Amino acid sequence: MRKIEKIENHLKESNNSQHIINGIKAILANFPVGSGIASLMSDYIPSQRELRLMEFTENIARDLSELENEINKNYLKSDEYAFIFEKCFKGAVENYQKEKIIAFRAILINSLIEFKITQTEKEYYLNLVDNLSLLHIKILSFLAFPKKYLEINGLDESIISGSFSSFFPKVIPEANIEIIKLAFKDLHNYGFTNTDSGIFSTLTSSSGWNLLGDNVSKNGRNFIEFISLNE
Repeated sequence: MRKIEKIENHLKESNNSQHIINGIKAILANFPVGSGIASLMSDYIPSQRELRLMEFTENIARDLSELENEINKNYLKSDEYAFIFEKCFKGAVENYQKEKIIAFRAILINSLIEFKITQTEKEYYLNLVDNLSLLHIKILSFLAFPKKYLEINGLDESIISGSFSSFFPKVIPEANIEIIKLAFKDLHNYGFTNTDSGIFSTLTSSSGWNLLGDNVSKNGRNFIEFISLNE
């Protein structure tokens, strides 16, 4: 547990709210020695992961301090939140992609300030972040907030022209169009989109931005908003 002690000591030096710091330290202290998170935090953990966890924990402390007046402090002390915290902490250890780390961070924050989502829904969404690929998350993020997605990724709005098959490879250049179609189909099967992968081959009079109207379902939007930071 020496690595967890390192993070606790790091938190002692934080300038964030002491109430929030104490809450996070209390959750860390309750991780059982034989748990999965404890084994991930062994002395053999790569230094890069350790640095990532230090940054992740500090970001969480800062986020919660900034939102201290909005968070449910009773829920922060609950077993339900400790469960979510441990899963997100573990996710931050196991994933190197910044988008997934941000998703776990957002879940920890939004769990404390979003009262419309039940515990069951929170755990379901958390499990999806673990199981969905980064490609799934990118596609849904783009469909839900296309302009914001382009801005964050440094892409010009002019690339959104023509059909889905024309602009999606520009939006997500690291994946070929056939893989994108498969991921799109998965999201439709989850009930997160209102259109299936057939839209990539369907000829319509619409094109470009006109195609990006109402492709995300209510459940899909709830999910992507829950795993996104409001920055």
